[in-house]
Amino acid sequence: MAMTERRPATQVASDARAEPRGFRPASRRRARIAGGAALAAIAVGGNVLVYSSLDDTTDVVQAVSNIRPGDVVTSEDLRIVEVDLDSTVPVVRADQIGLVVNQYARTYIAAGSLVIPEFVQSTPLVAPGRSVIALEVRPTQVPANVRERSRVELVVVSDGAPGMRAEGRVVDLGSSSNDSATGVFPLSVELPADVAADFAAAEQVEIVLLDPAADAAPDPVFDGDDG
Repeated sequence: MAMTERRPATQVASDARAEPRGFRPASRRRARIAGGAALAAIAVGGNVLVYSSLDDTTDVVQAVSNIRPGDVVTSEDLRIVEVDLDSTVPVVRADQIGLVVNQYARTYIAAGSLVIPEFVQSTPLVAPGRSVIALEVRPTQVPANVRERSRVELVVVSDGAPGMRAEGRVVDLGSSSNDSATGVFPLSVELPADVAADFAAAEQVEIVLLDPAADAAPDPVFDGDDG
């Protein structure tokens, strides 16, 4: 009778424990895996930091009604809103609202725009020794980028030749929709008082846009949610 020699059960169990089972990466591969896990942890931590910073909001002052140049800004014209805003944007914070209330608007402040300090001033828009005249102009007579507070030069044209000149500042820029039949709109310009009457009576006045200078109010900043 043929017999097959069998190993004792205790020896089989001992051999099974001694033999490695499953995936056992080499030491170099284990180092790579550990490094990858560390990088993944750093990436996750960075994303958490970025997303948490997006939740940071600032209480700022927003206009709730259209404010014309020269108007006195009241508390009813303003409200406090929370916005996600870069810290470099020079808006008026909620605790600085006193810098705006009862001040004169230097430029047109549209409803929904965030208020910045340069939008207002403590004195009336028309300074002593200055006057404001109204001109009726066509859109083609107004240089691109002219807006409230723009520095301009007015030139009286007579018989096709330029004549008297004066430097002024735009106070209010109307819309051509004010007169759909003629396509003209009013342009109010602040000039030296001693020449204002001459320009107001001139039949043809051309407009030249000048460098904005240091005191020009910047363009409005709008909150993404105007509701």
